[in-house]
Amino acid sequence: MGVGDPLVFVQTLDCLPETIAERRRAPRRQPAHETVCRLTDRDGDPIACGLVWNLSATGVSMLLDVRLEPGDQFGAQLASAGGAAVGVGLAVVHVSRMRTGDYVLGAQFSRPLGEDELRPFVA
Repeated sequence: MGVGDPLVFVQTLDCLPETIAERRRAPRRQPAHETVCRLTDRDGDPIACGLVWNLSATGVSMLLDVRLEPGDQFGAQLASAGGAAVGVGLAVVHVSRMRTGDYVLGAQFSRPLGEDELRPFVA
């Protein structure tokens, strides 16, 4: 690198504090194109539909257009463009508002998903 060249920093789990890296229970995976997560209330009524950003056996990160609160619990259905679907409970862990007005939500599943359940939803 020459003088004045910009520095590039790539963050990996290795550079995170050990306490953050240890919280990852399962590796994050890139979702298949157009994978969504539909959220429902206890009566099965629709709450929201989020575009899945990443997915693991124990949870999901998604983009939503409604604000939910950490600790909220919902029914969830992962659905792929190919028609695959799997239902699971979901608890909101964190929510961040984006400049666009949308929200990024991180949530934990009520149970780990098996490899066969995950396969249709990962790239």
